[in-house]
Amino acid sequence: MKARFLILWSVAVVAAAAAFVSHLALRQQTVQLGYEVGQARRAQRRLIEQRRLLAIEAATLRQAERIETIARGRLEMDVPEPARVIPVGNERRQRRMAGRVR
Repeated sequence: MKARFLILWSVAVVAAAAAFVSHLALRQQTVQLGYEVGQARRAQRRLIEQRRLLAIEAATLRQAERIETIARGRLEMDVPEPARVIPVGNERRQRRMAGRVR
């Protein structure tokens, strides 16, 4: 009877120890995943901010005034004289739009 009790008690202690080790392993994984989620959220916030800044920069670079300034200053371009404009295709539409800066 005593031997049987000792075996059952040993099995119970081993099972409790295994459950405790399993609990610790799961807890460690939970903490590790929490750190990874935190890092991913920080990266997400950084990328969202970077995207916002790039959208602002793209909008700034697309401004008509800026493009016209570069065309006139650096590239030495100007609005062509009406005599230099040669309409192609739909003449009526081309005449209306010739010489206009968008």
